[in-house]
Amino acid sequence: MAVGKIPPDSIDEIWEFGTFSVDRSTRKHQCRFCVNQEPNRQITMKALTLSLLLTGFTFAADWPHWRGPTFNNHAATAAKPVTEWSTEKNVRWQTDLPGLGHSTPIVVGDQIYLTTGDEKAGTQSLVTIDRKSGQILWTNIINKGGLPKGIHKENTHASQTPVWDGEHVITLFHNRGRLQLTAVKANGDIAWDKVIGDFLPDRDFGYGSTPAYHKGLIYITSDYEPKGYLVAIETKTGEEKWRTDRNTMASWSTPVVGHVAGKDQLLSSGQLKVTSQDPLTGKLLWEAPHISKSTCGTVVWNKDSVFASGGYPKNQTAAYAADGSGKLLWQNKERTYEQSMLVHGNELYTVTDKGFAFCWDAKTGEEHWSQRLGRGGVMASPTFANGLIFAPIKNGQTTVFKATPEKFEQIAQNQLGDDTYASPVFIGDELYMRVGFRTEGNRREVLYCLAE
Repeated sequence: MAVGKIPPDSIDEIWEFGTFSVDRSTRKHQCRFCVNQEPNRQITMKALTLSLLLTGFTFAADWPHWRGPTFNNHAATAAKPVTEWSTEKNVRWQTDLPGLGHSTPIVVGDQIYLTTGDEKAGTQSLVTIDRKSGQILWTNIINKGGLPKGIHKENTHASQTPVWDGEHVITLFHNRGRLQLTAVKANGDIAWDKVIGDFLPDRDFGYGSTPAYHKGLIYITSDYEPKGYLVAIETKTGEEKWRTDRNTMASWSTPVVGHVAGKDQLLSSGQLKVTSQDPLTGKLLWEAPHISKSTCGTVVWNKDSVFASGGYPKNQTAAYAADGSGKLLWQNKERTYEQSMLVHGNELYTVTDKGFAFCWDAKTGEEHWSQRLGRGGVMASPTFANGLIFAPIKNGQTTVFKATPEKFEQIAQNQLGDDTYASPVFIGDELYMRVGFRTEGNRREVLYCLAE
């Protein structure tokens, strides 16, 4: 449950001098700590005052949730990012991050929000960063203690991307064997805090699914053995709107609402099927068999079809009719497991686990081209901006190529850090990359703002 909000310079003081207490009956939080009242600390309060201006609306160029403003990993048309960068080139600012996390940053107005987990301190936090300067404005400790004892080596305690609903930043954490949603106001105060259910998988992989947002509702999947569920929560109040049971199979995909075949559909994969539900009621619209038991990526779509890939133990990329029939339109044996695919125009693009980029005809599945981008696995998802696709692989390399079916045409290939798990984010001429650096077995993370 929520613990407290702290300015960046006082983090170390809290660990040394501070005390935390939680009233479990009322779910209220207290945070007491020693802070020297130096003049430069006043910037925190000024930033919080400015952040109130953001409450209640979202700018057109924002990146307010997982997979961007339209949920399909497309930047706004105004985005004109740089195509070349390094630790020395086209760096507007860089910020060392407290703790670790694989969540993708979100951007609302002049603020950036991301989640972090600190295993040593036992904390899970929401970090707010000034978009113009890169300065950490405040860190809200959502949980202290209760972190899972074991997680997958490719996971963190903060892998879920936060969501902006126009009024709150909403975080999802796996803590004390449960899934916990917390709504944070633009001034850093907690609006509500809710445990939505258990997550007690048989395997110590941790949790990986990010909340999806649509018309005042937030959707969370909990796919694990022996029981799973999908739940819709009202973001204003934290009240449960509806809940449906899921099969008893472990999976980690993130649901998404897409407007496809003339209607809004809540789409999800995993558990040997692709599923479509009414996002307002949870009613099943259609489902189709899928050979992958476990998936991690988000389903993508175009006007008429839905595309899913995975996974474990069997590999499949497939297209399904979204008209209610769930008819299998085409399939192949390529594997896009951790990351998500990308639709642009009449084509479906992906970067598979082996580091190959593919371009397929979305209607027929015909391969237009394929190209190896690199080695070392893929965790982040390719993103479209200004006619180009930005495709990171795990080793910190990002390839920029044209979004065209004609041929593979590389524009640039850039190295930043030693690893990349979070997907790129684009606002105007700025590109944000969350990357990791490894030194003697230790890993630290840096957020970069890349621009000329």
